Amino acid sequence: MRIGELDYAVSGDRLVAQFVSLEATNATIKIGQFSLAGVPWARLLWGTATPVDVLAKASLDATNLDVEFPLSHYGIRCAQLRASVPRSELLLQGTEFRTLVGDEEFFAAHKFRTTRFHLMVPECSVVGLAYDQLLEGKSYRATSIRLDRPSFDALVNRDKSADPFVKRPLMVHEALAEIRQPLHVDNLSITDGHLVYGERVVAGADPGVLTIAAVNISVKGIVNGGEASAAIRLQAQGDLMDSGALTVLMSIPITPRDFSLHYSGSLRTMDLTRFNSFLENAEHTRIKSGSAQEAAFEIDVTAGRARGRVRAIYKDLEIAVLDKQTGTENGLGNRVASFLTNVLKIRNSNASDSAGSMKEGEVNYTRSPDDEFQQFAWFALRSGVVDIISH
Repeated sequence: MRIGELDYAVSGDRLVAQFVSLEATNATIKIGQFSLAGVPWARLLWGTATPVDVLAKASLDATNLDVEFPLSHYGIRCAQLRASVPRSELLLQGTEFRTLVGDEEFFAAHKFRTTRFHLMVPECSVVGLAYDQLLEGKSYRATSIRLDRPSFDALVNRDKSADPFVKRPLMVHEALAEIRQPLHVDNLSITDGHLVYGERVVAGADPGVLTIAAVNISVKGIVNGGEASAAIRLQAQGDLMDSGALTVLMSIPITPRDFSLHYSGSLRTMDLTRFNSFLENAEHTRIKSGSAQEAAFEIDVTAGRARGRVRAIYKDLEIAVLDKQTGTENGLGNRVASFLTNVLKIRNSNASDSAGSMKEGEVNYTRSPDDEFQQFAWFALRSGVVDIISH
């Protein structure tokens, strides 16, 4: 441990350190400046008060925090952290969770398929934080957590096979169960967020990318214990591929016997060619034309198996099969494959006929061992989309 220049002001019991560095086997922590005020140091040194009593009026201000975990190749940065025990508040500004190396080096360090995460949160505020219970190790409680303008980026390297011996990624209820102390957050809100999900099928090649912009999310009832009927409720809206307005509702049981949830949603008018930024690189497929008037889905998950229905009204859908080497639709083989796909496999339009009926897609997907939560939700929905456009 190394500490730079120290200053102490009697008025306000303020201690300021210009630099703090901690090193351990699995992590390093560096802080540019560290200021702690409102602490009765005499009572602390003489041992006449508990840590909770000593910090009852404390406030903390730290800048340029940098935490690195070399073994996992990840790190956390935070431009500024402010904590006030009397006001029960915590403010984080300029926070970033990122890899310590580039994508190629990160994926090269993993023998099997993995997911690279990158999260940036310009501002995160926590209100109603129960510092006393936190300091005593009794519970984690807060009234609300608000994330402003966050961006989340996940990239999967499908060019490698799944690890047959990997421990399954934790689903939401499993992650909550891992927290031993009681957890209770009344409300979590995200405003003006941005989500990016990518899959690459060739090492070093551009990934297929799905995006959701202008994301607003409200999550209520985040707890890790309760009655069997207790569930986390999520409401979300965003712009899918900067084209269609997407709405999602989700109910996640807190204490199920197995992986279960229910989610539904809808999509408004959208130009389907916007999906090409994903399909061309991830599926070697291009949508040449097509538009969706509306779509809706409802999916139930029980014991890791998703079943449900997808409804969609669309027209003029035409698909081209791309060459896996060149990425183009040129060549006799590709043109023949595209022709057969559009004539024999793809429903070019789906709308109510004279009898008022139209095809619905069936959702039927079972969780794979390496599915993350967000991947599972997307793969299940995708199975219904594929079914609805197929003859």
